Amino acid sequence: MRAAQSDGFRPWALELHAQADTAFDLADALGMEGHMTALSVALFDAPKGQMLVQALYESEDDANAAKIKLNLPRGSTATIAQLPAKDWVSETQAGLSPVHAGRFFIYGSHDADNVPADVIAIHVDAGLAFGTGHHGTTAGCLRIYSELLDNSVSPKTVLDLGCGAGVLAIAAAKTLEGADILATDIDPDAIMVTDQNITLNAVEGKLTAHVANGFDSATLSGRQFELIFANILAGPLMVLADDIVAATAPGGRVILSGILDEKAAAVTACFETAGLHVKLQPSLEGWTSLLGQKPRL
Repeated sequence: MRAAQSDGFRPWALELHAQADTAFDLADALGMEGHMTALSVALFDAPKGQMLVQALYESEDDANAAKIKLNLPRGSTATIAQLPAKDWVSETQAGLSPVHAGRFFIYGSHDADNVPADVIAIHVDAGLAFGTGHHGTTAGCLRIYSELLDNSVSPKTVLDLGCGAGVLAIAAAKTLEGADILATDIDPDAIMVTDQNITLNAVEGKLTAHVANGFDSATLSGRQFELIFANILAGPLMVLADDIVAATAPGGRVILSGILDEKAAAVTACFETAGLHVKLQPSLEGWTSLLGQKPRL
Protein backbone atom coordinates (compact mmCIF):
# COMPACT_ATOMS: atom_id res chain seq x y z
CA MET A 1 0.00 0.00 0.00
CA ARG A 2 1.44 3.38 -0.94
CA ALA A 3 0.53 6.92 -0.05
CA ALA A 4 -1.49 8.49 -2.80
CA GLN A 5 -2.92 11.89 -2.07
CA SER A 6 -1.53 15.34 -1.62
CA ASP A 7 -3.35 18.62 -1.18
CA GLY A 8 -5.41 19.45 -4.25
CA PHE A 9 -4.92 16.06 -5.90
CA ARG A 10 -8.12 14.16 -6.73
CA PRO A 11 -7.30 10.60 -7.78
CA TRP A 12 -9.69 8.29 -9.60
CA ALA A 13 -11.03 5.49 -7.42
CA LEU A 14 -11.89 1.99 -8.60
CA GLU A 15 -14.15 0.70 -5.83
CA LEU A 16 -15.21 -2.93 -5.57
CA HIS A 17 -17.86 -4.18 -3.15
CA ALA A 18 -17.61 -7.92 -2.56
CA GLN A 19 -18.05 -10.63 0.02
CA ALA A 20 -15.04 -10.98 2.29
CA ASP A 21 -13.96 -14.34 0.87
CA THR A 22 -13.46 -12.79 -2.59
CA ALA A 23 -12.41 -9.28 -1.55
CA PHE A 24 -8.89 -10.43 -0.63
CA ASP A 25 -8.45 -12.10 -4.03
CA LEU A 26 -9.57 -8.92 -5.78
CA ALA A 27 -7.17 -6.83 -3.72
CA ASP A 28 -4.33 -9.20 -4.60
CA ALA A 29 -5.29 -9.01 -8.30
CA LEU A 30 -4.93 -5.23 -8.07
CA GLY A 31 -1.44 -5.62 -6.64
CA MET A 32 -1.83 -5.42 -2.87
CA GLU A 33 0.64 -8.30 -2.37
CA GLY A 34 2.73 -7.80 -5.49
CA HIS A 35 3.44 -5.43 -8.37
CA MET A 36 1.08 -2.48 -8.12
CA THR A 37 0.17 -0.08 -10.91
CA ALA A 38 -2.29 1.76 -8.66
CA LEU A 39 -1.27 4.59 -6.37
CA SER A 40 -2.68 2.54 -3.52
CA VAL A 41 -4.86 -0.49 -2.84
CA ALA A 42 -6.77 -0.76 0.43
CA LEU A 43 -9.35 -3.01 2.10
CA PHE A 44 -12.10 -1.73 4.36
CA ASP A 45 -14.93 -3.32 6.30
CA ALA A 46 -18.24 -2.27 4.75
CA PRO A 47 -21.91 -2.54 5.75
CA LYS A 48 -24.03 -5.67 5.22
CA GLY A 49 -21.16 -8.11 5.71
CA GLN A 50 -19.23 -6.95 2.65
CA MET A 51 -15.81 -5.43 2.15
CA LEU A 52 -14.73 -2.47 0.07
CA VAL A 53 -11.61 -2.79 -2.08
CA GLN A 54 -10.42 0.59 -3.25
CA ALA A 55 -7.64 1.23 -5.75
CA LEU A 56 -6.59 4.78 -6.55
CA TYR A 57 -5.25 5.89 -9.94
CA GLU A 58 -3.94 9.09 -11.45
CA SER A 59 -6.38 8.96 -14.36
CA GLU A 60 -9.78 7.55 -15.31
CA ASP A 61 -8.13 5.58 -18.15
CA ASP A 62 -5.82 3.84 -15.68
CA ALA A 63 -8.76 2.91 -13.45
CA ASN A 64 -10.74 1.55 -16.40
CA ALA A 65 -7.77 -0.50 -17.60
CA ALA A 66 -7.47 -2.11 -14.17
CA LYS A 67 -11.20 -2.86 -14.06
CA ILE A 68 -11.12 -4.56 -17.49
CA LYS A 69 -8.41 -6.97 -16.30
CA LEU A 70 -10.46 -8.13 -13.31
CA ASN A 71 -12.62 -11.24 -13.30
CA LEU A 72 -15.38 -9.99 -11.02
CA PRO A 73 -17.26 -12.73 -9.15
CA ARG A 74 -21.04 -12.81 -9.03
CA GLY A 75 -22.50 -10.48 -6.46
CA SER A 76 -19.60 -8.03 -6.71
CA THR A 77 -19.93 -4.49 -8.01
CA ALA A 78 -17.37 -2.11 -9.47
CA THR A 79 -17.55 1.67 -9.82
CA ILE A 80 -15.08 4.28 -11.00
CA ALA A 81 -15.28 7.90 -9.88
CA GLN A 82 -13.00 10.78 -9.13
CA LEU A 83 -12.82 11.32 -5.40
CA PRO A 84 -14.82 14.39 -4.39
CA ALA A 85 -13.69 16.90 -1.82
CA LYS A 86 -15.05 14.94 1.13
CA ASP A 87 -13.88 12.44 3.69
CA TRP A 88 -14.85 9.14 2.02
CA VAL A 89 -13.34 7.08 4.87
CA SER A 90 -15.71 8.75 7.33
CA GLU A 91 -18.62 8.03 5.02
CA THR A 92 -17.72 4.34 4.95
CA GLN A 93 -17.30 4.31 8.73
CA ALA A 94 -20.70 5.95 9.24
CA GLY A 95 -22.39 2.92 7.68
CA LEU A 96 -20.80 0.53 10.18
CA SER A 97 -22.74 -0.29 13.32
CA PRO A 98 -20.88 -0.88 16.60
CA VAL A 99 -20.11 -4.49 17.49
CA HIS A 100 -20.75 -6.11 20.87
CA ALA A 101 -18.53 -9.21 21.19
CA GLY A 102 -18.47 -10.73 24.65
CA ARG A 103 -17.14 -8.12 27.05
CA PHE A 104 -16.01 -5.90 24.21
CA PHE A 105 -17.68 -3.06 22.31
CA ILE A 106 -16.05 -1.90 19.07
CA TYR A 107 -17.15 1.52 17.88
CA GLY A 108 -16.20 4.29 15.48
CA SER A 109 -16.07 8.01 16.11
CA HIS A 110 -19.64 8.42 14.89
CA ASP A 111 -20.85 6.21 17.79
CA ALA A 112 -18.71 7.75 20.53
CA ASP A 113 -21.83 9.00 22.35
CA ASN A 114 -23.51 5.59 22.30
CA VAL A 115 -21.03 3.42 24.20
CA PRO A 116 -22.69 1.36 26.97
CA ALA A 117 -21.35 1.70 30.50
CA ASP A 118 -20.83 -2.02 31.19
CA VAL A 119 -18.42 -2.90 28.34
CA ILE A 120 -14.73 -2.76 27.52
CA ALA A 121 -14.81 -0.17 24.75
CA ILE A 122 -12.36 -0.19 21.85
CA HIS A 123 -12.37 2.84 19.56
CA VAL A 124 -11.38 1.96 15.99
CA ASP A 125 -12.27 3.89 12.85
CA ALA A 126 -12.27 2.56 9.30
CA GLY A 127 -8.86 3.03 7.80
CA LEU A 128 -5.93 1.49 6.00
CA ALA A 129 -5.74 -1.80 7.91
CA PHE A 130 -8.11 -4.75 7.83
CA GLY A 131 -9.52 -5.85 11.17
CA THR A 132 -11.63 -3.05 12.61
CA GLY A 133 -13.71 -5.47 14.67
CA HIS A 134 -16.79 -5.12 12.47
CA HIS A 135 -15.91 -8.26 10.56
CA GLY A 136 -16.96 -11.72 11.78
CA THR A 137 -13.34 -12.90 12.02
CA THR A 138 -12.21 -10.27 14.52
CA ALA A 139 -15.49 -10.40 16.43
CA GLY A 140 -15.15 -14.18 16.66
CA CYS A 141 -11.70 -13.82 18.21
CA LEU A 142 -13.01 -11.32 20.74
CA ARG A 143 -15.84 -13.65 21.75
CA ILE A 144 -13.43 -16.51 22.38
CA TYR A 145 -11.05 -14.25 24.29
CA SER A 146 -13.91 -12.91 26.38
CA GLU A 147 -14.87 -16.47 27.34
CA LEU A 148 -11.27 -17.19 28.35
CA LEU A 149 -11.36 -14.16 30.63
CA ASP A 150 -14.66 -15.38 32.08
CA ASN A 151 -12.86 -18.63 32.94
CA SER A 152 -10.05 -16.75 34.72
CA VAL A 153 -7.46 -17.36 32.00
CA SER A 154 -4.87 -14.61 32.40
CA PRO A 155 -1.90 -15.00 30.04
CA LYS A 156 1.28 -13.09 30.84
CA THR A 157 2.61 -13.08 27.28
CA VAL A 158 0.44 -12.33 24.21
CA LEU A 159 1.10 -12.17 20.47
CA ASP A 160 -1.32 -10.65 17.97
CA LEU A 161 0.03 -12.15 14.73
CA GLY A 162 -1.11 -10.27 11.61
CA CYS A 163 -2.58 -7.58 13.83
CA GLY A 164 -4.21 -5.39 11.17
CA ALA A 165 -5.67 -2.44 13.08
CA GLY A 166 -4.49 -3.85 16.42
CA VAL A 167 -7.94 -4.56 17.87
CA LEU A 168 -7.02 -7.89 19.49
CA ALA A 169 -3.79 -6.63 21.02
CA ILE A 170 -5.64 -3.60 22.36
CA ALA A 171 -8.32 -5.87 23.84
CA ALA A 172 -5.55 -7.76 25.66
CA ALA A 173 -3.93 -4.54 26.83
CA LYS A 174 -7.24 -3.36 28.30
CA THR A 175 -7.79 -6.59 30.26
CA LEU A 176 -4.38 -8.00 31.26
CA GLU A 177 -2.49 -6.04 33.87
CA GLY A 178 1.27 -6.21 33.45
CA ALA A 179 1.24 -8.60 30.50
CA ASP A 180 3.89 -8.51 27.77
CA ILE A 181 1.81 -7.89 24.61
CA LEU A 182 3.24 -7.79 21.09
CA ALA A 183 1.43 -6.97 17.83
CA THR A 184 3.05 -7.80 14.49
CA ASP A 185 2.08 -7.46 10.83
CA ILE A 186 3.86 -7.76 7.50
CA ASP A 187 2.30 -4.45 6.36
CA PRO A 188 3.96 -1.25 7.68
CA ASP A 189 0.65 0.58 7.21
CA ALA A 190 -1.01 -1.86 9.61
CA ILE A 191 1.62 -1.11 12.25
CA MET A 192 1.14 2.61 11.68
CA VAL A 193 -2.62 2.22 12.20
CA THR A 194 -2.08 0.00 15.26
CA ASP A 195 0.17 2.64 16.81
CA GLN A 196 -2.50 5.27 16.16
CA ASN A 197 -5.15 3.04 17.76
CA ILE A 198 -2.91 2.40 20.77
CA THR A 199 -2.92 6.14 21.40
CA LEU A 200 -6.62 6.48 20.60
CA ASN A 201 -7.43 3.82 23.22
CA ALA A 202 -5.00 5.13 25.84
CA VAL A 203 -2.98 1.91 26.15
CA GLU A 204 0.44 3.39 25.45
CA GLY A 205 3.18 1.43 27.19
CA LYS A 206 1.01 -1.67 27.53
CA LEU A 207 1.90 -3.20 24.15
CA THR A 208 4.35 -2.81 21.31
CA ALA A 209 3.84 -3.14 17.56
CA HIS A 210 6.45 -4.21 15.00
CA VAL A 211 6.64 -5.02 11.30
CA ALA A 212 7.37 -8.73 10.91
CA ASN A 213 7.00 -11.26 8.09
CA GLY A 214 5.40 -14.14 9.95
CA PHE A 215 7.97 -15.61 12.32
CA ASP A 216 10.90 -14.64 10.11
CA SER A 217 11.84 -11.78 12.40
CA ALA A 218 14.30 -11.11 15.19
CA THR A 219 11.34 -9.73 17.14
CA LEU A 220 9.82 -13.21 17.40
CA SER A 221 12.89 -15.44 17.21
CA GLY A 222 12.94 -17.97 20.05
CA ARG A 223 9.98 -16.43 21.86
CA GLN A 224 6.96 -18.27 23.25
CA PHE A 225 3.58 -16.84 24.24
CA GLU A 226 0.83 -18.01 26.56
CA LEU A 227 -1.77 -16.61 24.12
CA ILE A 228 -1.50 -16.12 20.36
CA PHE A 229 -4.17 -14.41 18.26
CA ALA A 230 -3.82 -15.40 14.59
CA ASN A 231 -6.62 -13.76 12.61
CA ILE A 232 -5.29 -14.20 9.09
CA LEU A 233 -6.75 -16.55 6.45
CA ALA A 234 -6.96 -20.34 6.22
CA GLY A 235 -4.13 -20.76 3.70
CA PRO A 236 -1.50 -18.68 5.53
CA LEU A 237 -2.59 -20.15 8.87
CA MET A 238 -1.87 -23.68 7.65
CA VAL A 239 1.50 -22.61 6.21
CA LEU A 240 2.41 -21.08 9.60
CA ALA A 241 0.94 -23.89 11.74
CA ASP A 242 4.23 -25.41 12.86
CA ASP A 243 5.71 -21.97 13.65
CA ILE A 244 2.60 -20.90 15.57
CA VAL A 245 2.60 -24.06 17.67
CA ALA A 246 6.36 -23.75 18.31
CA ALA A 247 5.78 -20.17 19.53
CA THR A 248 3.01 -21.29 21.90
CA ALA A 249 4.15 -21.93 25.47
CA PRO A 250 3.27 -25.32 27.00
CA GLY A 251 -0.33 -25.07 28.20
CA GLY A 252 -0.78 -21.91 26.13
CA ARG A 253 -3.71 -21.12 23.89
CA VAL A 254 -4.10 -20.07 20.26
CA ILE A 255 -7.14 -18.28 18.84
CA LEU A 256 -7.33 -18.86 15.08
CA SER A 257 -9.64 -16.97 12.73
CA GLY A 258 -10.08 -15.77 9.16
CA ILE A 259 -11.35 -19.25 8.32
CA LEU A 260 -14.30 -19.77 5.99
CA ASP A 261 -16.71 -22.37 7.38
CA GLU A 262 -15.92 -24.86 4.62
CA LYS A 263 -12.18 -24.69 5.44
CA ALA A 264 -12.55 -25.11 9.20
CA ALA A 265 -12.07 -28.90 9.15
CA ALA A 266 -8.83 -28.65 7.15
CA VAL A 267 -7.39 -25.96 9.44
CA THR A 268 -8.40 -27.96 12.52
CA ALA A 269 -6.68 -31.08 11.21
CA CYS A 270 -3.56 -29.11 10.31
CA PHE A 271 -3.16 -27.63 13.78
CA GLU A 272 -3.96 -30.88 15.53
CA THR A 273 -1.20 -32.53 13.48
CA ALA A 274 1.11 -29.66 14.50
CA GLY A 275 0.43 -30.39 18.16
CA LEU A 276 -2.62 -28.50 19.44
CA HIS A 277 -5.89 -29.72 20.92
CA VAL A 278 -8.43 -27.75 18.86
CA LYS A 279 -12.04 -26.85 19.62
CA LEU A 280 -14.34 -25.65 16.84
CA GLN A 281 -16.26 -22.50 17.76
CA PRO A 282 -19.69 -21.39 16.48
CA SER A 283 -19.75 -19.88 12.99
CA LEU A 284 -20.17 -16.12 12.70
CA GLU A 285 -21.24 -14.58 9.37
CA GLY A 286 -19.87 -17.57 7.45
CA TRP A 287 -16.54 -17.56 9.26
CA THR A 288 -15.29 -20.03 11.86
CA SER A 289 -12.86 -19.35 14.68
CA LEU A 290 -10.89 -22.04 16.49
CA LEU A 291 -9.50 -22.30 20.00
CA GLY A 292 -6.40 -24.42 20.35
CA GLN A 293 -4.37 -25.37 23.41
CA LYS A 294 -0.87 -26.80 23.55
CA PRO A 295 -0.41 -29.72 25.96
CA ARG A 296 1.64 -29.05 29.07
CA LEU A 297 5.01 -30.75 29.31
